Amino acid sequence: MKKEKTPTYYIDDFCEDLDVKNFKIATFDETSCTKTEFTENHRHDFFEIIWLQNGEGVHEIDLFDHPYEGSVLFILSPGQIHKIKQDRTAEGYVVKFLPALFKEEKNFYNYILDTCLFDTSTSCPVIPIPEHLSPIFEDIFQKMLQEFRQADLDAENIFTSYLKILVTHINRLKRQKQGNVLVENDPQYALYRKFILDIEKNYKTKHAVQHYAENLNTSGRHLNSVARKFAAKSAGNLIQDRIVLEAKRNLYHETLNIKEISYLLGFEDPAYFSRFFKKHQGLSPQQFRDKQLENIAITSR
Repeated sequence: MKKEKTPTYYIDDFCEDLDVKNFKIATFDETSCTKTEFTENHRHDFFEIIWLQNGEGVHEIDLFDHPYEGSVLFILSPGQIHKIKQDRTAEGYVVKFLPALFKEEKNFYNYILDTCLFDTSTSCPVIPIPEHLSPIFEDIFQKMLQEFRQADLDAENIFTSYLKILVTHINRLKRQKQGNVLVENDPQYALYRKFILDIEKNYKTKHAVQHYAENLNTSGRHLNSVARKFAAKSAGNLIQDRIVLEAKRNLYHETLNIKEISYLLGFEDPAYFSRFFKKHQGLSPQQFRDKQLENIAITSR
């Protein structure tokens, strides 16, 4: 079976009837804005917040199935591959936005990154919404939708203000589920967040802990200690996990051969890449790809 490349969608591919560049929002019955969420695995170049208000199903994100039931939020970052599998028509909202939305709001953009809300390595992408909070979220989403449809000169600024409120409510909900443990002002947590962001920027070319330690003006030992404190993993494990995740994305969803993937991820020797991958997954890259193709064949019968 020949595998087709997973499509990448851009924010201008949605809600084309409105001339709004940096953000989109729609309800699920507006198919021009939500057409890809249920039909195929795909990735996109923007942040996304999905609120499914009812029903049940499975949201596949980066090869992991996340079962859900009732009212839930899904938090997605650029580059993640996903597809919602639901038996009946969904009700809810989809918000899409680009970093460019915050060209005048650098502090808020940094806040979004610093809170781990869109962290693909350590943050759970599924957040249940308690029933008593649904009216609050409904009000925010409705106001964002109104500004998007307004599409005038002030709409982007007002939309951004509501997005700030939405993100703050989501972070409050996450903290409550974690027992109100506040870490945002912890200097060690700030270092941890900078490390995670640095990995995201450099994992394809920099694989050694020492590189990141030097870049963050700390020692490898201290970076390991901080990583274990907030992620229960060593610094090296976090770097390796990000490399493996991207390798799996490419092996499953792309048409690149294994040698091309190894070079893409900064391995000069494809044989070493194969050993590295097998050490972490228990399968060689080719075995992993073959297994995923077998699974596709079984589920499509």
